[in-house]
Amino acid sequence: MAAGSEILHLVGHKGKLYAAASFWMDPRNLWYGGKSPNTGWGQVLRLDRPEGRWEVDLEMRSHLRPEILQSVTFATDDHGRTLTTPVNLLLASTYEGNGDQGISLFTRDDSTGAWAKTKIVTGATGKRGEDNSVRAMRVYRDKVTGVDRLFVSIGVLGVFSGVYDPNAAGKIRWDVISESGPVATRPLSIIEANGALLFSADKFIYRRIDGAQPSYALAHDLSDLQAGNAFSPVGGIRGMTAIANPQGAGQSLIFVWAPGNRSKACIFRLDPDGKNGYSRVQETCLDSLITHYLGGTPVHFVLAGYNNLLPVVDPATREVVHLIGLEAWIGGQRYPTTQRKAEGGFYAGAVFAIRNRNGGYRLGEVNGRIIPSNPPLVATRAYALSPFAGDDAKVVYFGGYDCNFVRSSDTAWIFRTTLTTALRRDASE
Repeated sequence: MAAGSEILHLVGHKGKLYAAASFWMDPRNLWYGGKSPNTGWGQVLRLDRPEGRWEVDLEMRSHLRPEILQSVTFATDDHGRTLTTPVNLLLASTYEGNGDQGISLFTRDDSTGAWAKTKIVTGATGKRGEDNSVRAMRVYRDKVTGVDRLFVSIGVLGVFSGVYDPNAAGKIRWDVISESGPVATRPLSIIEANGALLFSADKFIYRRIDGAQPSYALAHDLSDLQAGNAFSPVGGIRGMTAIANPQGAGQSLIFVWAPGNRSKACIFRLDPDGKNGYSRVQETCLDSLITHYLGGTPVHFVLAGYNNLLPVVDPATREVVHLIGLEAWIGGQRYPTTQRKAEGGFYAGAVFAIRNRNGGYRLGEVNGRIIPSNPPLVATRAYALSPFAGDDAKVVYFGGYDCNFVRSSDTAWIFRTTLTTALRRDASE
């Protein structure tokens, strides 16, 4: 049965839509009071058509949640030779147990619907919990060797890579050690920009130097904004995404800066400086936008950029805008909240930011403004354009919830709407 406390990812793959369902903090799980070892574990769900029902495509026993779910494509083999037909795989990954059973990779066989479970790291990692967190994945072609490689972040162990091998279990042959080496805080983004692979960890962005013996160089440092490491559950640099450089050639980077439990979720843009580095521009802080959106309500904390920012084409203007999911802890009694305390609670609605091409921001809310009688949605974590042919890239799916360390059951949610509806302006704007 499809269930879960959170939806972490939504992914279109070969004309179907898949969702990563988490059971973090779900009382059906053994860790949170459950009685059966067979229930309360992560799932991958599948939707075959817009009017269909979500089905369980993969049960992930001993894995609390599929932390990454992604459709990836290889165009070369492990020697850089072009494949006759590119290979498109749906992959899920996470740590097993509490990290004591290694890091698992699940590869879907689309011809049979079966999933093969293999290991990126076999056996105990030496780390526990989120220090094993698998939050980012990307295929990137090494500019020196010409080989397509799959890069995966594995908590504080850093970034691992592997190559397509049709004879390997799970179709990926992994290097046995971390390519980047260990990092202070779990990486949350891996992207390609300006012809290079980049990943973020804590307050740092690193650039891969390609070749048979690759290395990594520091591309940007936010140490001037934060003394000490970022608070790991919040993360530091989140949602890093490449966009067109508004100042000229190349690509800029945008990301959410969320270093601790008083995060304002400020969004920064890094423009290339022509010297393999970047100049920094602060575009906005989401706490101020939410305060305005909620009529002056004080906002004490914002977490945003759960995944990469989603580019979509606004049907009204034909411009590319980006969606940014978030949650917010607010004060006052005016709006419905969860986990209510004297100083406030998490806003019960699922808000997301919309960035236009000029760096202007406004907010939207899934299913309209929340009312007290509706189930709380809390966080917009995931979004994907509809993969269904009849929707013509004009329909978007949203998913989410965030348990925020409180036991939660059947709180995961998914909504579908048109881009026109999702991007319409609020009457108060």
